[in-house]
Amino acid sequence: MIEHQIFAEKVKSTLARAGLPIAGTFDSSLTSGVYVEIADDQRLPPELYLKWRVNPVLTQHFVQVDIARLTSDPVVAELKNAQRAINTAIISILEFAGYVARVNQDLRPGEIHVVEPATSPGL
Repeated sequence: MIEHQIFAEKVKSTLARAGLPIAGTFDSSLTSGVYVEIADDQRLPPELYLKWRVNPVLTQHFVQVDIARLTSDPVVAELKNAQRAINTAIISILEFAGYVARVNQDLRPGEIHVVEPATSPGL
């Protein structure tokens, strides 16, 4: 629906004006930055999920690391720290602009759930 696209574009514009890069493609190996996804384009009010995509060079590191070493890998720890910081920044930017945003803990843990204020009774 058009409402969903408009909402997504407003959120992207808000983040871009704050200086954050927007990941422009579905393929995470091609872009980095904030990836904005419409939760369900048939359901109203519109809801979005955002996630921070790291540079593809860093993603390549994870492919090369042994799975058993991931929990102790310093790059993984660094990435987790950076993701917490960027999630805090994204939420702060969106809340300052009047949106309701929170880190999701349910089906999409670590992603940021965003709604417009008038549609946020459950948050």
